[in-house]
Amino acid sequence: MVVPELKVEPVRKRHTSRNWLVAGAILLLVPLLAFVFRASILTGVAEILIVNDAPHPADAIFLLNGDFNTRPFRAGDLYKQGLAPVVVIARTEDSAAVKLGLIPNETDISVSILKRAGVPSDKIIVLPYPGGVTSTFDEATALHGFMETAHISRIILVTSAFHSRRAKWIFERELSGLPVTLEMVAVPYTTFDQTNWWKNENGLITLDNEYIKLIFYYFKYR
Repeated sequence: MVVPELKVEPVRKRHTSRNWLVAGAILLLVPLLAFVFRASILTGVAEILIVNDAPHPADAIFLLNGDFNTRPFRAGDLYKQGLAPVVVIARTEDSAAVKLGLIPNETDISVSILKRAGVPSDKIIVLPYPGGVTSTFDEATALHGFMETAHISRIILVTSAFHSRRAKWIFERELSGLPVTLEMVAVPYTTFDQTNWWKNENGLITLDNEYIKLIFYYFKYR
């Protein structure tokens, strides 16, 4: 009697097939999990950008230019809480429209809001800067110069939420070597926050720009 030959599948081929199945399952599972947990993931992406300290009494509140619909109001609240005796801001660059007298300088708008919020004029310090500040790094440089003569050591920095980590990194770097303690106050946005930024056009643009700037500043000023 002739016994037919048994064809034995090579072990390597079976392992290869199994590996492809595992890889395929992972490729399907990863996007599925990302979709299911998308809100938590996207919230976490935004929270990386936010540094928000519980402010303690300080020597000064430093208000960063930008978003005058939110930042100066928060700085005014901190002043009225008695957390610092003065509010400091660096004067920003005059745009072409400002030079033509068509609109006020952005810093002047913030100063006017501070006054309306209850901060006395003599408690607002506007720092001059050659040509006006044009970046967060310029503002940190302006504060550095002020600190060398003002003899202050504890400062509350007020800026928008998604800008807070980059601002903290820049100010710590620029003020390195000075006896200073910085506390960040992250001001919320009016139309979005870290839990829903991807549903809002301004939120998408703001977060995208902030990550680009964070990477740019890291390589430019490291």
